[in-house]
Amino acid sequence: MSPETRREAARRRIAEKRAAEERARAQERRRRQTLVGGVAAAVVVVLAVVVVIAVQSARTSTSPDAAVPANTTDGGTAFAVGPADAPVTVDVYEDFLCPACRQFEAAAGATLAELAADGTAQVRYHPIAILDRASTDDYSTRALNAAAAVADAAGTEAFLDFHDALFTEQPAEGGPGLTDARLVELAAGVGAAGPDVEEAITGLVYGDWTREVTDAASRAGVSGTPTVLVDGAPLQDRSAEGLRAAVAEAQEG
Repeated sequence: MSPETRREAARRRIAEKRAAEERARAQERRRRQTLVGGVAAAVVVVLAVVVVIAVQSARTSTSPDAAVPANTTDGGTAFAVGPADAPVTVDVYEDFLCPACRQFEAAAGATLAELAADGTAQVRYHPIAILDRASTDDYSTRALNAAAAVADAAGTEAFLDFHDALFTEQPAEGGPGLTDARLVELAAGVGAAGPDVEEAITGLVYGDWTREVTDAASRAGVSGTPTVLVDGAPLQDRSAEGLRAAVAEAQEG
């Protein structure tokens, strides 16, 4: 064998060895990727199962015997003002800790009252509790529970007065909310007083109901507050003028 032939054969052997080594490395990379991918997939599956279980648990944790306040409408989820046969229905979803809800009430609350009073619209208030994480003492739930206690004891008008008082004294996010004692005082101030009301407020008698109405709002597509619907259509301009224009358009339609 000539020197040239031997060199060519050596080059082929080296090339073949390198190719074999590269194939081996590629196989090892694929094996590791498959292993890591399998572990990751297993983790995702486990996490998904945990999340599903947690969500289902949260959604089924309310008692079938949960206390529902009197004077509600829309399946026990709302408090209505204005005639049931009004030509337009306005649904208002609010959280008592929501700063934007307070701003909406300051801008359009009086207009809502006027529309209900003159029979133009039935206004259905859907208070919900989605901002417990924004306080240090679950204020959204406690405030909503207190509002339910007021409605149950003294009716819708008292609920509206209490609703307004809660927004007037709305605490800042990130800290504690109004104390139970203050909620009891505000309730008494709108005509809902007595040991039963105090017990309902301090004992979270309507705690299960607050979760149920909040879940119901979520299932209805409500993802934030305030959400205002005029005959089912989202209100884009939440000023008093925007509200009146949307109601007028709904009447014409």
